[in-house]
Amino acid sequence: MLDLMKDYVRVGRFTPVASYQRFGYACAVLLVVSGAVHGVVYLVEGGAWAGPISWRKPIVFGLSFGITLATLTWFMTFLRPRRAVGWTVLGVFALASLGEVFLIAMQTWRGVASHFNEDTAFDGMVFSLMGALVALIALITVFVTIRSFFSMDAPASLAWAIRTGLVLMLASQAVGVQMIVQGGNTFGAAGAVKIPHAVTLHAVQVLPALALVLLLSSYSEVRRLRIVGLGALGYTGLVASTMVQTFSGRGPLDLSLAASALAVLGLGLLGASALVALRGLGSRVPASSGEGQSQDAVHEPSWT
Repeated sequence: MLDLMKDYVRVGRFTPVASYQRFGYACAVLLVVSGAVHGVVYLVEGGAWAGPISWRKPIVFGLSFGITLATLTWFMTFLRPRRAVGWTVLGVFALASLGEVFLIAMQTWRGVASHFNEDTAFDGMVFSLMGALVALIALITVFVTIRSFFSMDAPASLAWAIRTGLVLMLASQAVGVQMIVQGGNTFGAAGAVKIPHAVTLHAVQVLPALALVLLLSSYSEVRRLRIVGLGALGYTGLVASTMVQTFSGRGPLDLSLAASALAVLGLGLLGASALVALRGLGSRVPASSGEGQSQDAVHEPSWT
């Protein structure tokens, strides 16, 4: 197990990190800690989980923004930007994320809604500022996504997992804009817009994680790329399922035939790719064993 963890850190190139990455990771930790602290507050204070005023928002947003920032910080390892660009990208993304979560938490502690709240001039100003911070985050995401298609120092399987995750993250932000435009989280009669927003957002963790597991397998890089493609197709099917369900105005449990079929297909393909990836770990030979495997066959395909 220890050898597996060491190899995971190695193929993921989690160390060493640039100075701007240390800043990004530190801010990500602050966001996650914020979410965890508010989780403790929720357990102590109680109250409703759902609704416009609840501890759920600082918990979920703190954890989600923290994980997303940590993921983007890790991506910088493979994009290899210049120092100034790295600081700009992660600096803006991190500070905007911290500001967004701070404003959400502040409104929760004040006992007022954080989103779509224009009851007073101050509340309206807070919501407008939140929108401006989200716009900055979206601009950085667009920049990183475009750059990933032109400059990526990673195996093809991992590179395409990262690119697909970033594209789906942009789709998540587009859904967020839809919520702001319509002035709420419900589309039509009962469509829960938050569901496709959340599902698309976290593709940036799921698909690269699949690619990293494959890099530890005994599969060739060509096969890894095919498996990542299968997983990406499955995840896209799952996203399509949530989109169809939501934008037809149906509630999450009022599944239509089309949404159900897409969900089954998507989960099936994603699950199959994960099982194949895990199966590949069974025949791997740890790099620390010192046995003479070919470079491509075990761990380190050529970087593209």
